[in-house]
Amino acid sequence: MQPKEITRLYLARHNAHDVEGVMALFADDACYEIPGRLVRHGRAEIRLTEEWEAAVHDHLRVGDLVQADHEVSFRAFASNDWLRAEGVDELRYTSMTIEVRDDRITHIIAALAPESFRAIEHVH
Repeated sequence: MQPKEITRLYLARHNAHDVEGVMALFADDACYEIPGRLVRHGRAEIRLTEEWEAAVHDHLRVGDLVQADHEVSFRAFASNDWLRAEGVDELRYTSMTIEVRDDRITHIIAALAPESFRAIEHVH
């Protein structure tokens, strides 16, 4: 599968709160990071984040997917029950990049926009 197809699967499964389906897409040694906020190494740590996001009904709304070699980049907005309860409608990511190797996600970097970073720091 092409990296863009894997990315579409990830987004669909994430938004469906299908933790098992999402985890099936990750390499064993994958990394998920929000620079300055969160780093998860390996499937076990990433699963914790996916389980929490499923529990709060996280939803990603994304722009156009742009593939360059093994990476797919896009802009995204995230919303969930916890954020809304804290008075934050959604978080904006200036970019999200998903790296895919051998049909598995090896790295996700999600860069929060400055105003979203401040909003989440305020409520956390």
